[in-house]
Amino acid sequence: MRTLALAALGLLIAMPAPAARVGRSNGAPAAKTKNTAGWIESLAMDGPRVAYAVKGNGGGCTKVVVWNVLTGSAALASGKATCGADSTSTGGGVTEVAIAGTRLAWVVNQGGNTESSDSLYTASLPGPKERLLVSTVRTGSVDGTLTGGWIGGLVGSGDRIAVNRWTTNESGEVQTGTLQRVGAGLATVSSGTAALHAQALDGRRVAVLRASGDVAVYDVDSGGLYVTVKPTSARQVAMRKDYVVVLTRTKAIEIYNAHTGVFVRKWPVAGGANELDVNSGIAVYAAGRTVHALRMADGNDAIVGTAPRAIEAVAIEPAGIVYAYNTVKGAKEVGNLAFVPLAKVNALR
Repeated sequence: MRTLALAALGLLIAMPAPAARVGRSNGAPAAKTKNTAGWIESLAMDGPRVAYAVKGNGGGCTKVVVWNVLTGSAALASGKATCGADSTSTGGGVTEVAIAGTRLAWVVNQGGNTESSDSLYTASLPGPKERLLVSTVRTGSVDGTLTGGWIGGLVGSGDRIAVNRWTTNESGEVQTGTLQRVGAGLATVSSGTAALHAQALDGRRVAVLRASGDVAVYDVDSGGLYVTVKPTSARQVAMRKDYVVVLTRTKAIEIYNAHTGVFVRKWPVAGGANELDVNSGIAVYAAGRTVHALRMADGNDAIVGTAPRAIEAVAIEPAGIVYAYNTVKGAKEVGNLAFVPLAKVNALR
């Protein structure tokens, strides 16, 4: 059987492009599943650690938890402030989470009819204690235009976490923007709306999807611009080592050289593709109730996970693939985290 090992860049460019098969399935591999008491709101993965946020049942406490897929251990990272994340009428709860080694961060959104706020929290293992780093508020109408500050674009990997902050005016237009590195405080990497919105972080590089549709890769330490990629269109962006990978709006994945911005290859994906991530030469994405693994070297696309309801999030690291979906059991909302080791994904080929 062929494996999903990452091909060398030269080989990837040189080898002829066979007809890619989208959604081929030899039977999705069995997954190790972890259930949660409440629906999963957001998820991120780095190494063997998965950080996820769970909305408590019946107005219960919202929690951010770190799960090690290899050891099975879990640790509560959040505290009293995050507990009430879903207590407001129009808030989104924990809208984003990022993890980088033993460090993690998350964004809590709360609001009413005339205002909305974002708060950025951080914590570190092994004895996590949540810490509020910064908050911002915008006012107006939650069904119309909100004026003020926003926090989003939270990404992490290795030993770095980055985030975007921006402001909008009374017309809802973005006025200012920053890309910042998250540490004991916030250090500005790049200023201006061109540094919005962060989608992926790998090493010291962060990829942002600009409003123009271009993808810009910045140095998260120095703020320098590495390269700009110009995809045909873009919904989501992932990045790993030599590649910037773009999920387009036309059912395709486009692969670019992360050092030069040069186009490498394009492969079709299933309709409704979203939640893109990439690692170990594999691009993973969700399409409805299925999880797909696409080998970037030849476009071979296989279904590696299924669920009874829509997939909410997908992530891949060398340990394997994690995906999340939410179900209902009786009157209880149940979150489901499924882990598929990379060896099982390789075996499908």
